[in-house]
Amino acid sequence: MKTIGIIPNLLKDTELEITKHVVDWLIGEGYKTYGSSHIADQVKGLSPCESEEELYINSDILIAIGGDGTILAAAEKASLADVPIIGINLGRLGFLADIEPQDITASLHKLLQENYRIEERMMLRAKIITPGGKEYIFNALNDINIIRGNVSRLTEFEILVNDELCDIYPADGIIVSTPTGSTAYNLSAGGPIVLPHTKAYILTPICPHTIYSKSIILAEEDVVQIKTCNHDNMNMALNIDGNIKMYLTPNHFIQIDKSPYVTRLIKLSELKFFDILRKKIVERRR
Repeated sequence: MKTIGIIPNLLKDTELEITKHVVDWLIGEGYKTYGSSHIADQVKGLSPCESEEELYINSDILIAIGGDGTILAAAEKASLADVPIIGINLGRLGFLADIEPQDITASLHKLLQENYRIEERMMLRAKIITPGGKEYIFNALNDINIIRGNVSRLTEFEILVNDELCDIYPADGIIVSTPTGSTAYNLSAGGPIVLPHTKAYILTPICPHTIYSKSIILAEEDVVQIKTCNHDNMNMALNIDGNIKMYLTPNHFIQIDKSPYVTRLIKLSELKFFDILRKKIVERRR
């Protein structure tokens, strides 16, 4: 490990104080740090990258400074570059981010001593083909959501699994979640918690208009197609890991399956999954 990419969230580290501390400490230990050019202009010693692609390619490890959302925003590019990522939690929950602010120096020591493990987390792939034939591919660490717009009319989602009709959900939207994302939007929508290493993914309707409509657990080799059956040609939002990527009509082809890429999360903590679940979610609800 020689170079470390720094990805701060300016909404969390507003004055870049944590970023400056991390960069200064790493440089003092003899490591080179990279960051985007507009961040490097504000942080002494941070080497600028002309493009996001250069940042990911040049880094042996990525440190996301912000929270789970910062990790999610970097996950697809990190997976394509096959570079592992660790997070410093400045957010509310920090289910993915392994380092708490009070533990930064001790955690960086462990990181540089390579006293950690890497967990490879399954990702999902969304393949979208527009009515004009243009193809888009997106990869998600947490979830892929198709959500109706602001119009209050009911939308029906026709779900096919391996080309076989599964069900037609009258609902506000559909969540397709990885095991990693099962504790996020999926859980809020009434979906199940699935352990991160499980070779499966979850399909959960959002506010379904039928009592029997529940989540479906799919094997990792299953392929899902989703058809939106709204009759007024209303656009639907395609949301990848919390970010709207495009809008869909009933004429768009939508396919979701397991991605060929994985997100490599660096884990310093000895806490197991259920320890983290209790600490981050259950105990905070009391």
